[in-house]
Amino acid sequence: ELPILPCTHGSALFTRGTTQAISTITLGDSQMQLVDPTLHGDINKRFYLQYNFPPCSVGEVGRVGAPGRREVGHGDLAERALRPSIPDPKEFPYTVRAESLITQSDGSSSMATVCACSLGLMDAGVPVKSPVAGVAMGLLVDPDTIADENSLILTDILGFEDALGMMDFKIAGNEDGITSIQLDIKNRGLSIGAVEKTLEKAKTARTHILSIMKEAIPTPREQLAASAPKILEMKIPPSMIGRVIGPGGKVIRALIEDNGLDSCDVSEDGTVYIMSVDLDGAEKARASIEELVAEDGKGPFKKEAYTGPMPEVGEVIKDARIQWVESYGVFVEVRPGLKALCHISELDAKRVEKISDHFKVGDKIDVKVIDLNEKNQLKLSRRVLLPKASPETAAKPVPKAKAKPKHRTRPAE
Repeated sequence: ELPILPCTHGSALFTRGTTQAISTITLGDSQMQLVDPTLHGDINKRFYLQYNFPPCSVGEVGRVGAPGRREVGHGDLAERALRPSIPDPKEFPYTVRAESLITQSDGSSSMATVCACSLGLMDAGVPVKSPVAGVAMGLLVDPDTIADENSLILTDILGFEDALGMMDFKIAGNEDGITSIQLDIKNRGLSIGAVEKTLEKAKTARTHILSIMKEAIPTPREQLAASAPKILEMKIPPSMIGRVIGPGGKVIRALIEDNGLDSCDVSEDGTVYIMSVDLDGAEKARASIEELVAEDGKGPFKKEAYTGPMPEVGEVIKDARIQWVESYGVFVEVRPGLKALCHISELDAKRVEKISDHFKVGDKIDVKVIDLNEKNQLKLSRRVLLPKASPETAAKPVPKAKAKPKHRTRPAE
């Protein structure tokens, strides 16, 4: 059954016999990736699965704390089963987090997790390569023998069949093949014939489960959920990365705040990922970034030169919007399509140590045209429009503290 939770990005309920799992899918940006420490160093996972098995799922009362070895192992098994179906980041640039909550268990809850999370991914609109299902196989044989093709193979074992049987063979995959396996045996071993027979019966069961799953949702949804963030991808020249980020990240933080974005990430090759639940806000942010990088006249966002009438010297421009901030001044929009620099020395009557502490992208200021050279380059000033400070209100230098006299010892008597 899907979807079952209205506010999640994707959800599904999978029930097989008396085993039941609820899956929830959450989509995010690269900052949501899981850092997994391994013996070979840290690995950033853009898809990961977390498995929860509370005591109440088997009718017990117990403390619920951090996941134990069993939960971690079952989650890793299901994650490896689903990972081959996750699309390439160029096709789907989201980080995907899947969570499985076991509500009742009398059989293989890890294989139920595989089925539930596969359905949840399709409900979330993740363009998976194929649905994935799993089934646990069992074996009844004398503990002191090696099982062969004539041994009794059980399909989709229950809890007591797992406890009393000699094998727990978890097999997950799609219609084309196997993506993940895990095998536990209690007898002396398995022959090649027993393994082949088990895999054949598992394929028949897996194909049957997949056919029922396709009845619920044959293909991934074409659109993401309304609550899911949308990602817009764009490319800028690598030389413009600093301008988009700004000093200390001021520009990119202003883009996020002004447009209500969830995040805005810029990679080293100039790829920009804009994430927002509000698609209109993401489009506005993209337009602002295009304006920022277009001023250089290079790259894919080059704009035509301004051909309108130039402002005259002495003209005052009211509410000129700051387009971007540099360490030497701010660029403001004088007229639509015409932008000019107001140098740091012309921003205030007093010395400005750090522009980003006083001005940010989107602020509106009044400036006056104080010069226009032969290249039609404007020189703007905000300082000349400010009221002059009176002697009483003018800032006075802080007097230096008097040096304390050195301590002198009393002469010996």
